[in-house]
Amino acid sequence: MIKKIIKFDNGVVGIVVAVLLIGLIVAVVSLIQAVYVPKWMEEREAEHMEQVVTQFAQLKLAIDTHVANEQPLTPIASPITLGNKELPYLMSLRAYGSLEILSNSFNIKIDDGSFSSPLDKSFGTIKYTSMNGYFIDQSFIYENGAMITSQREGNMISMKPSISVDNTTQNVTITFKMVNITPVGGKTNGGGYGTTSILTEYYNTIPDLVNYIEISNVKNITINTSYPNAWSLFMNWIL
Repeated sequence: MIKKIIKFDNGVVGIVVAVLLIGLIVAVVSLIQAVYVPKWMEEREAEHMEQVVTQFAQLKLAIDTHVANEQPLTPIASPITLGNKELPYLMSLRAYGSLEILSNSFNIKIDDGSFSSPLDKSFGTIKYTSMNGYFIDQSFIYENGAMITSQREGNMISMKPSISVDNTTQNVTITFKMVNITPVGGKTNGGGYGTTSILTEYYNTIPDLVNYIEISNVKNITINTSYPNAWSLFMNWIL
């Protein structure tokens, strides 16, 4: 018997090419995942923060319209986008956000030197807080007519409240239009990544009370807030 051995190398070459091709694909996907996905997601979350800023500006405009017109039974809906979805087909984190109404979180007290302060009142606020995976977390707060932008480096009033100062005469006159946020119903907070709406409506809780209060010989104005830096900078600037 004569045995003949024939050697074939084309099968081995095919396997090596497939392994190299898979390794190249894995390297490209890993590069995209490690370098480009964080940049893309950071840009998306930054754009979302800009969107929320615009939406909060519209919310402030709606409330200012209520205050100016003082017309009840005219609700205005203001949409707020809480977060955004992750990228398709790639590993990324989904951005979430929370929206809440905080009762009595802002207090202003005016002292005229008497035993009892003529004004000592607390107000409710509206607060949005982001839970980003890549971009810096920010909070946007509507507080007594002002829109505050807050992050871990600090906070500032980005849209001023209805405060005017007249120092053309011997006396300084400060006019402050105050706005209280009062929730209706049991639900005062929500979270997620979709779009929700805040329905605002003008309502005078004490219709028999004169809305305009004049206080003379003011000694101190004390503001208790979670954002003292923002109010301090604004009051020093406007005064």
